[in-house]
Amino acid sequence: MKEIIDLLSAFVTDNKKRQIEKVLEERTKYLTVVLEDIYQSHNASAVVRTCECFGVQDLHIIENLNRYDINPKVVMGATKWVDMYHYCLPDINNSVSCITNLKQKGYRILVTSPDENAQSIDEFNLEGKMAIVFGTEQLGVSDDIMNMADEKVTIPMYGFTESLNISVSAALALNTIKNRLKSSDIDWRLSDVELETIKLEWYKKLVKGSDIIIQNYNKNKASEGVDEK
Repeated sequence: MKEIIDLLSAFVTDNKKRQIEKVLEERTKYLTVVLEDIYQSHNASAVVRTCECFGVQDLHIIENLNRYDINPKVVMGATKWVDMYHYCLPDINNSVSCITNLKQKGYRILVTSPDENAQSIDEFNLEGKMAIVFGTEQLGVSDDIMNMADEKVTIPMYGFTESLNISVSAALALNTIKNRLKSSDIDWRLSDVELETIKLEWYKKLVKGSDIIIQNYNKNKASEGVDEK
């Protein structure tokens, strides 16, 4: 992998390489976001942009009832830098499939809820990888996810209205959690392998004709191996 990164690096400006290194330093898979049946493209796109801005690399999209549509004017190119996983198979419960997958990967499932017994986003335990789930503003998350959740968390509010716009909720939650992680001793950053994997994918997206460059490199390398024999 490092050879291919070095190969493509020659086609990336020094300024862009420095920017990528700086961004990767703040990237995390320790925290991930799950969106269940979000149907308003403005909100859907705003959450993607929020995840990218706060360094969350993975976003899981559940589409049981509603298709997840992106508004390019809102997302501002954020989809290029994050990894989005869609759960949209017919005739299965995609919510259960998504949460089961995340639990198998060691994630705790947190649901945002106005429940008075929920823990404040400012105080809940940060130990252990976490996936925070957002549902629709009207209905919240489904009963399936609520039943599979490990914890409920809430964003403190001080007015008459019981809920925030989902994109605002995501921004507040991610900002709070990220700041708390940065102030902790928890190892929340990417592993070396994850860093290289993401860097390679970003270089591929930046370098025009990267697939052809890599293909020619591999052909030349294979040819050199034959010549040596």
